[in-house]
Amino acid sequence: MVEGMRALIMGTMLATLAAVTGGQPAAAESARGVQIMPATAAATAPPAAVPAERRVALVIGNGAYRNAPPLTNPPNDARTVATALTGAGFELVGGKALIDLDRAGTENAIRSFGQQLRGGAIGLFYYAGHGLQISGTNYLVPVSAQLASEADVKYELVDVNFVLDEMVQAGNRLNMILLDACRNNPFGGRGLRSVSGGLAQMQAPSGTVISYATQPGNVAADGSGGNSPYTAALAETIRQPGRSVFEVFNDVGIAVKKKTGGAQQPWLSTSPIEGQFYFEPASTEAAESVPAPTAAPPPSSADKEALYWESIKDSHNPAFYRAYLEQFPTGVFAGLARAKLASITPAAPALAPTPAPAFDPETVPYLTEQQKAGLREYQTGASPKALAISKRGHFAYLTNGNGELTEDDARRRVLERCQFLAGTSCMLYSVSGLVLQPDTRSLAPTPVTIRSSGRFDPAAVPFVAQTVRNTKMPVFAAARTHKALAIHPSGAWATATGRESVEAATTVALQNCAQFKEKGCMIYAVDDEIVLAGPEDGAARRQ
Repeated sequence: MVEGMRALIMGTMLATLAAVTGGQPAAAESARGVQIMPATAAATAPPAAVPAERRVALVIGNGAYRNAPPLTNPPNDARTVATALTGAGFELVGGKALIDLDRAGTENAIRSFGQQLRGGAIGLFYYAGHGLQISGTNYLVPVSAQLASEADVKYELVDVNFVLDEMVQAGNRLNMILLDACRNNPFGGRGLRSVSGGLAQMQAPSGTVISYATQPGNVAADGSGGNSPYTAALAETIRQPGRSVFEVFNDVGIAVKKKTGGAQQPWLSTSPIEGQFYFEPASTEAAESVPAPTAAPPPSSADKEALYWESIKDSHNPAFYRAYLEQFPTGVFAGLARAKLASITPAAPALAPTPAPAFDPETVPYLTEQQKAGLREYQTGASPKALAISKRGHFAYLTNGNGELTEDDARRRVLERCQFLAGTSCMLYSVSGLVLQPDTRSLAPTPVTIRSSGRFDPAAVPFVAQTVRNTKMPVFAAARTHKALAIHPSGAWATATGRESVEAATTVALQNCAQFKEKGCMIYAVDDEIVLAGPEDGAARRQ
């Protein structure tokens, strides 16, 4: 059937694909209770199903950003976690997951959270959405945030330390902060020079566990399903009875690492915690099959030690190993920690790195003089921007013409475009006006995946902006048949849905796309199948 579709579509193409170096898309390119048993308490019966202490959770999910790329999954993530926590005996601030809060709403929710923690309640704060690390401080991004420069940070964002302060002032013995907010910088290059990727590691005050969706400084996936990988694993794991808080987060980390093929590794920052903690108590049936102990076992420091060591073992920061030795001076890994400290010698004064050369069209390899002359627009275009080249003499670039392009988006899209035009992997040559690989002898291709068959996946559509993937492509996926999606390597796209036949859908989609790019639009998907013409379908696209 797919081959039949291909033949039909190739027959109804309005024009062959011409080489492209820029263009605008068809739509605007605006690119997630623990029961505490004292060590001396009698434990002749399994833990009660109802927590002995109050549990209070503040759950926030922000997705409908007004001045930044929207996110699809965080509201779903927040609702999923809220349901799991309610089942585990938590009271929710506001009685539910709080969705799409502005700054005032966020601050009011945090204040209410702190008030409800007073009197010994166990606290849990969960946040999914955009987050930023600026000068080493982590910020939550309300949906109302609008940043033009770093001067706006204190007026538009919410410092995560506000949540920690409320927890510390409550004086309770267990608090958890869960941050599924390690996504890309949503504001691109808007004068935020101190912004770093992902989130920064925070020091956990006494009795506090801080869980990140991925390692400090790294970026986590929003997820192509209904939930992010981190939240999906979290919601499933906290429902498992008899799992201590450390076992829960360890299992979440393993599940996410497997799910993402090692690309995302959740991270945990913790301080010593008294007692044992369970989201869900062990079931009575399971407990009755084991002889009841005369007293609750003392807290297991082995779990805490192993988890902490796992989080620092590959670090080159001596402070981490000193902190380990302070907490576990006779621990299993104490010898290794001392050896690590001994091997990390004070670094010699670093030589100033050689600055990356500025982009010069005349020095770009593999291109003709005429092609180099065509790169003046890239040279003068606004950043963030990116340029990819191939050894076959093809190139593609994007500049920030509409003020909404992110650097990550530019990198991906120019590599997709160049690879498609060249029929082979391309090299990312320049980003934001600087040359990444000035030595042509070291130029290495960066292959990208462009699917030409299989089930339609909104997150895999090539050439288009990430915001289009997140917001427009799911709408096409949900539309009724017959339907077709036409795309152009420049980023232009158009759809036709609810048509009486495949032929009618493809014809209308191509006509709509041609309004934005006169030549070169192709059918990418028909109904729910990808039917993009592959390299074997002719050299027209590489002309």
